[in-house]
Amino acid sequence: MIDSTSADCCVFAKESLSVEGYMASPPAVHQRTNSQLKDHKEFLKKSKDSLLSRSVKELSLLQFHEVEPHLQSNPYITSGYRASLSTKMCIESAFWLTNETINIWSHVFGWMLFFGLTIYDLLLLNIHASPFDKLVVGLLLGCFQISMASSTMYHTFSCKSEKHFNCFLSFDLFGIALSLLGIYLSGIYYAFWCHPVHRMFYLSTVFFIFVTVIGLQLPKLKASDNLKMISFVCWAAYGVIPTCHWVIIMGGWENPIVAKLLSRILNMYLISGLAFLIYVTRMPERFFKGKLDYIGSSHQWWHFLVVIALYYWHNTGILYIEYRMNHGCVNDLRL
Repeated sequence: MIDSTSADCCVFAKESLSVEGYMASPPAVHQRTNSQLKDHKEFLKKSKDSLLSRSVKELSLLQFHEVEPHLQSNPYITSGYRASLSTKMCIESAFWLTNETINIWSHVFGWMLFFGLTIYDLLLLNIHASPFDKLVVGLLLGCFQISMASSTMYHTFSCKSEKHFNCFLSFDLFGIALSLLGIYLSGIYYAFWCHPVHRMFYLSTVFFIFVTVIGLQLPKLKASDNLKMISFVCWAAYGVIPTCHWVIIMGGWENPIVAKLLSRILNMYLISGLAFLIYVTRMPERFFKGKLDYIGSSHQWWHFLVVIALYYWHNTGILYIEYRMNHGCVNDLRL
């Protein structure tokens, strides 16, 4: 049996026996054959090196129909999907241009923003609040940071395997629930500052809802995705009840703090509602299938609007703290 190298030798030897119609001498044949074999081996080596040096990104990015079912959540995003990657490659993929790049870095930026605000509010901001009040602000920003971090981890490692996808999705949902909890705890604490009974009631109900929502995420309960989403929507909508109660207790629009802060609360709901609408309807990519795979998809807009909403709420809380520090409870109407 003749291997490929021997066969090549035969071909090269046959071709080299005749040069311009003359028979080549045996030494010339041997010299030319070795030279061509050397060139052939160098060509094969360069081809192999070229293949190995191809970007891992090019080898790993897939089309929608090529990825596993658990990654096929949005049919309007048709390309830029990462293949099953190792932990190291998942981290490296954050620096590629994929359909997850902006999702990752938008909440890295969000984490940096809220980390910076934590330092500024607790160490640099000149508000003479009590240590417990500062603790509430710290908890709020801590919840926001955990939410940003869990989202970043989910979008970074979700492509590793289906098991990791489900695991980090749970972290992401927990982060969302935690950010809602932070919003409620801070809002109720400051809104009912001078009404401890009402404050304790609403804090208790909010914490109970938080536990319920988190419980629905447990795999053992096998709750449907629709039920999980409805639980989040109902929890967010629940905020209307303590808000209306607060407006009544404060005396309605005649109270300047109501006139000042109620519009901000409504704006917060408007931003959050818009973000949720974009998220569920998958706009605008449903109208431009395959055109917004990398930049401009609904999930990216969802991320940006979430960061804006949380930042807006933080600023609203600071305004309320300043009001309480300056006015106390003298303008409250006790019920």
